[in-house]
Amino acid sequence: MSWENKTQVKKGNIGENIVKSYLENKGFIVYEPVTNRSHPFDKIAVKNKNNMIIVEVKTKARMNRFNATGFDVRSYNYYKLLRDKYNIPLHCFFVDEYLGKIYGNKLSVLEEEYLDNKNVLYPNTKIVNNIILFSLDKMNLIHTLKDNEIKEIKKHNTRNYQYSIEN
Repeated sequence: MSWENKTQVKKGNIGENIVKSYLENKGFIVYEPVTNRSHPFDKIAVKNKNNMIIVEVKTKARMNRFNATGFDVRSYNYYKLLRDKYNIPLHCFFVDEYLGKIYGNKLSVLEEEYLDNKNVLYPNTKIVNNIILFSLDKMNLIHTLKDNEIKEIKKHNTRNYQYSIEN
């Protein structure tokens, strides 16, 4: 199966396109990979020729058991390396089809230790199945998804369990 035909890639592309439109509407010029295979980050966005950010988009719903979302530890370590080596802020956007929202923040903010109201410490003590979790309390609401966007993303859902927030 080709890279572009994978279900997760199709779902991710939808989220990336929504975030791209959002950034362009905020005055950014967005650059993205043209090669159809795995890439080190999703986009670079530049505003007013002097404000550059690395953009990473995760199209996925929040966790069921935690007031959090995240991504795999290997990616996290790579994103930190990119940010630190090139001194370019990395912004994480989470496109959540179940909450119908896009939320996120700078990686530097998300990785700050945070103790939530249930005494769960993020992110350092919360690694679940090799996924580093970041508290939704550290996220900014970026955009509310339209019904047609939610429907399109849900077509490509790969969760093998019922979505139900437990906290």
